[in-house]
Amino acid sequence: MRFQSLLFIFGLSLLALNTQATNEWVLQSKNLTLSKTLVDDALLTRGVNATSLDSKHRQALLEELFIRESLLAKQSSIVLKPEQLAVLDKQVEEFRKSQLSRLVLEALSLEQAPDFEPRAKELYEVRKATAYQLPLRLRVRILEKSLRGDEAAVRQQLESIKQQVAQGKLDFKAAVLADSDAADKKLTEGDSFWFHQGQKVPAFYTAAAGLSAEKPLSEVFIYEDKAYLLQFIGRQEAMQQTYLEVKEKILAELTDAYKEEQRKLLLEQIRTAFSQAEIAPAYQ
Repeated sequence: MRFQSLLFIFGLSLLALNTQATNEWVLQSKNLTLSKTLVDDALLTRGVNATSLDSKHRQALLEELFIRESLLAKQSSIVLKPEQLAVLDKQVEEFRKSQLSRLVLEALSLEQAPDFEPRAKELYEVRKATAYQLPLRLRVRILEKSLRGDEAAVRQQLESIKQQVAQGKLDFKAAVLADSDAADKKLTEGDSFWFHQGQKVPAFYTAAAGLSAEKPLSEVFIYEDKAYLLQFIGRQEAMQQTYLEVKEKILAELTDAYKEEQRKLLLEQIRTAFSQAEIAPAYQ
């Protein structure tokens, strides 16, 4: 496993040496710049994209590339032995063969793939009432206040805010920033973002579902030890996705399943041939 990792790193290094400069950069230091092209190439060889990585893994990748490129920048001042470079050439060639064999296996696994669309349409009909049914989605702005043992006073404060907002004397966002006790909601100006039934407690969902552009403010309601006032932002009615909207997703699912099954069969055939092959005594 360690040897395979080294081969992978050597392969990435070879690609990096051939990467063209670009005006777009991802990281800059006093002595080194990581270009967007270089980082994108590294991601491509690993089969991932930047959006699929969280900040921790992006940071780790950039650190790895920074260390690698810093060392490669010192290459001109280092004399590598011919035997070291010869071993490197063999390692690079081994890495290339490994990757080529993977691509050949993938191509063979799809060589006789059928037309999946008839099956995709069947699956859509079976699933459309469940998997492809989007629920009612709601989005509101939230003003949250802790009761602190005085429910009446908190209710009165929120009712006053509601009246001022309704009369156009107060902006709801400003009220959230000034009066909300929820620090996390202040960061988003109280925005709940889109949610559907089951993602919020029933009392909250019911209050939000009753709002519209014509009725933008909820009644003040209590849940556990907090009081809430909601403002309407948006509403997306329940809808069923069409076949065309989900077609590519279903086809990809069917293709991946078929490819994996064929891949297993092909490898099993090769392993059977291996088990029947004669091995030289020195390697037994």
